[in-house]
This record gives sequence, structure tokens and C-alpha cells, in this order.
Amino acid sequence: MNCRVIVSAVIEKDNKILMGSKPKDIGPYPNTLHIPGGGVELGAESLMTAVKREVFEETGLEIDNVQRINFNEDFTPNHNGIMTHYIFLVYHAQYKSGELKTPDSEFRTLGWYPKESLKSLALAAPSIELFKSMGWL
Repeated sequence: MNCRVIVSAVIEKDNKILMGSKPKDIGPYPNTLHIPGGGVELGAESLMTAVKREVFEETGLEIDNVQRINFNEDFTPNHNGIMTHYIFLVYHAQYKSGELKTPDSEFRTLGWYPKESLKSLALAAPSIELFKSMGWL
């Protein structure tokens, strides 16, 4: 079984949360909305460097006021169908600067969603647990 350490960020701007959807029917968590994030280059970067790098690579945005808020784990197939143990290290951050980039192979869509709309969105399972722990669901 594979194991991946993932850093991700709940990014707020004007009382909205940045989320994106992965390409259709591609896992993990296909056809759902995700907060931006990705794998840590273990041994080569700090967690803070990793979360800022991943957010920038996936969204084109810089973040500020980054604070650790949550950790979780899940077992689910990766994009190749291989069962993977994911360890999620989640941060809360504020938008600092930059323009939201055009979605690419990482995200098919990217957008800002009002917090009050979270209950009606198709969220990835880890995001549901996260937003419940934050009192947003």
C-alpha cells in the first residue's frame, strides 16, 4: 500500500472558501470539490513551505496568516487505482495576492464558494469531516 503525506489549505477571501474539482472520474475522491493541496517532498522541505508551494502551483495564489488547524487520514485508491493511505495536514490561510489561474490537469474548475453554500456542495469526504470540525457544516 502506498502512503502519502498531504498538506492542504482552507483559503478564505471575502468570507468565501477556495475549492476546485479534479478531472471527471479521476480519484482520489472523484467528482467532488477539494481544498487545494498536495504531497510533501519529505526530507526536502518544511510543511509550511510545502503548503505554500502546493497552493501556488495549483491556484497561482499566495497565502498569508497560515495556521495549522487539523489532521486526518483516509484509505482510498489514488488516480492509478492503487489503495493509498493518505495523511492530511490541514492549514487555514488568508488570500494574500495573485490571480486565480486557469484550471489545468490538477483542477478542472477552481472557484470561491460562500461558506453558507458548503452544505449543498458535493465535497470530498475529508473536506466534509474538516468543515464539520470547523462548525461550518
